Amino acid sequence: MEERVGMSITAEERERRIGTMLSCLLGSLLFFLAFYSTYHLLAEVDASDFTVHLGWADEFNKWTLLRALLTGSDRLWHAFVWLLNRLGVELVYAGCLVTAGAIEAVYLIYNALLKEMLQWLDRRIIPVSSLILCLVSSIYMPWYDTHIYAGQGSPNIWHNPTQLMVRPFALIAFWMTVRIYRRLREGEGWPSRAFESKGEVVAYAFVLMLTVWAKPSFVQAFIPGLAILMIVDLIRSRGKAFLFCFKVACAYIPAAALVLMNFLSNFGSDSGNGIEIALLDVWSHSTDNIPFSFLLLFAFPLFVFIVDWKRLLFSVEGQLSLSDLAVAVGMKATLAETGSRRYHGNLSWSYGLAAVFVWFIALRSFLELMFGNRLTGKKYTAVAVVGWTLLFLHLLTGILYYIKIVSGEILF
Repeated sequence: MEERVGMSITAEERERRIGTMLSCLLGSLLFFLAFYSTYHLLAEVDASDFTVHLGWADEFNKWTLLRALLTGSDRLWHAFVWLLNRLGVELVYAGCLVTAGAIEAVYLIYNALLKEMLQWLDRRIIPVSSLILCLVSSIYMPWYDTHIYAGQGSPNIWHNPTQLMVRPFALIAFWMTVRIYRRLREGEGWPSRAFESKGEVVAYAFVLMLTVWAKPSFVQAFIPGLAILMIVDLIRSRGKAFLFCFKVACAYIPAAALVLMNFLSNFGSDSGNGIEIALLDVWSHSTDNIPFSFLLLFAFPLFVFIVDWKRLLFSVEGQLSLSDLAVAVGMKATLAETGSRRYHGNLSWSYGLAAVFVWFIALRSFLELMFGNRLTGKKYTAVAVVGWTLLFLHLLTGILYYIKIVSGEILF
């Protein structure tokens, strides 16, 4: 009898083990879904983004890699596919593995961040929440728009390899920035020390460079968004935060240089391409009602930000996600490429990445509201009913979006 008691496990340990098993199960499911959708778009659909990018990966070589590293070209996905192909993996399957790996990495990062931020939360809830974050999309209303993605956008896509590749690095860079910037906000006075060590500076700068090599869209909006926060704090501190902000800004110099090289390569005078101001031209091309399309994408996060505004609007992560979104919306609303790629939406990718951060912050806050004893009575019931309903609609649309992709009904 004593031996049996000694072998028993606590409820907390059982919860942790179930959470780990559930995390592995759901992670494996997501990897399979990502692999299958990529295979469908690569092997069965000639007109998908994957087809073009796989052709570039097939033409990849060490000189292409060197040029991409020096000019900031978004060739990280192609480099990994090329490397796997050199190791003997068939090109199509290499593309599927790299893409599924990038999507799986996002799932694992969500898991890690939620565990860190909500240490008290039931471990069985975290993998489910992470999977939800990897599937949600804009709410689908077929009587309004037959498209799920076009016009509305989504934090989760399946059709563009470079956007999928940049997301895990962008999430890491976003959260590293939150941790670093908290030192300014939470330190005594206005501390000048931004980094704990030289290694942290190097790691931060390298992750930012990785985001550019994957796709420059992240830093294009994130640098101005972070600059907004810095300007506000410089004014609030009457210049005392200058040294801190200067040190953080210096870490962005390599990534900013790569973005500049990428811009000159793609939009220089010899390229034949350009960017012009065209207010709402590209956005309105894919939707008749921009505010409503925005609402369809951000219904759940907007509700959470309204309910929990005191906490979110005064937190570093809340302000950083919103400033990044504001810049991304500005880019999407005002800029357009000239020439044949005008309505391809290449200047809208930052908007999708901003949605990733806003959605993550909103769901984390919602979990706190639902399971952290922060609300009681009728207010808890009202928030729960509206919040879970909106989240379910976003999730249902995300699942439908995936089904339409793999069934061949839509490309994006």
